[in-house]
Amino acid sequence: MHFSDTHIGYRSLVLDEREQDFYDAFHEAIDVALDSSVDFVIHTGDLFDTWVPGNRAIKEFRNAVMKLNAKNIPMFVIFGDHDRPRRNGEPAAGIFDFLGVQVLGRDQYEYVVRRFDGEDVLIGGISNMKGYMKPKLKEEYGRSEKIEDGYRNRILMSHQAIDPFFVPDQCEAKLNDLPMNFSYIAMGHLHDFMERRIGPLISYPGSTEIKSENEINGYLKQGKGVNIVDIRNGEVDLQRVRLKSVRPQIKVESDAENYIRDITSRLSSLKIGDDGKKPLVSLEIHGDISMETVIQEISKFDDAIFSRPKIRKESTIPSIHTETADLRDYFTAYLKDERLADLAMKIMAHSRSEDIEGIMKEIEVLYGDNRQDTPD
Repeated sequence: MHFSDTHIGYRSLVLDEREQDFYDAFHEAIDVALDSSVDFVIHTGDLFDTWVPGNRAIKEFRNAVMKLNAKNIPMFVIFGDHDRPRRNGEPAAGIFDFLGVQVLGRDQYEYVVRRFDGEDVLIGGISNMKGYMKPKLKEEYGRSEKIEDGYRNRILMSHQAIDPFFVPDQCEAKLNDLPMNFSYIAMGHLHDFMERRIGPLISYPGSTEIKSENEINGYLKQGKGVNIVDIRNGEVDLQRVRLKSVRPQIKVESDAENYIRDITSRLSSLKIGDDGKKPLVSLEIHGDISMETVIQEISKFDDAIFSRPKIRKESTIPSIHTETADLRDYFTAYLKDERLADLAMKIMAHSRSEDIEGIMKEIEVLYGDNRQDTPD
């Protein structure tokens, strides 16, 4: 089984229920592995939400691994950008090696060869490498491709943003940087499910829970889940298994007059799982309304929980005579401050000549004036 981005130990600042949600999804994923009688489990990074997880997160992980170990199912792990140890820190997952957990590729490509069901399987891993380690990542991909090629069943584990699956300027590598002599490239980092044949089969299984409202659309289309991968004689078949314990989430964008109606409508069309978890609503309101009023109104919903609402108060510029107005008039109308309007004009003048030093000096002058105007 291949899964990733479980982020166990994640805590919300406002909703205590969310920490348990991530444990629930993690344990369900482990149960899927057990029910499917898999030979081994691979996890491609961000096992924990932080590289120094709390005691409860470690305990939940231990309990899950004990169930795998009781069935002689080993687990192979790499680090993501969240749980990669700092400097010489000891990884939390590594202390459970006696339960069959093996960490691969902390600082370079590493691999093991294990025999399952009469066939050798090469399992290699490269943990997350970004920032100053980015050039080394491509070197390690190249090194992995040169490893003894006598194995038909070859798996590469990697936790990276790969172009074209991410926004290019957020990526550490491109598709053609990946080694092509593997049977299955098991990725982590992307929280939505993706699979594609590029020669080998490459897949991001996605996260097991919804960590950001940016994932809601993907969840509504594909759900959250794990990959059951069958690899024999170099051939790979992938079966997607959706998790049922994931808390439903919706995003409602409305205005100050209609947000209650829109929430009610969206909730009425939402399917609730057998576990009875209340859906989580992310609410964004456009218009002039107080946060106190919104919180008071949404507290009346017994069938949902809410993250902290966002209120976008629309900015309006007073009307001015466009025939006689210049750019400074617009700045004054929008900023409602003569000195800020002056600053905006000066910054624009400096920016035309790319005079960054001049811009900084103008800001320093205004900042100094403000300090003098402020009583001690």
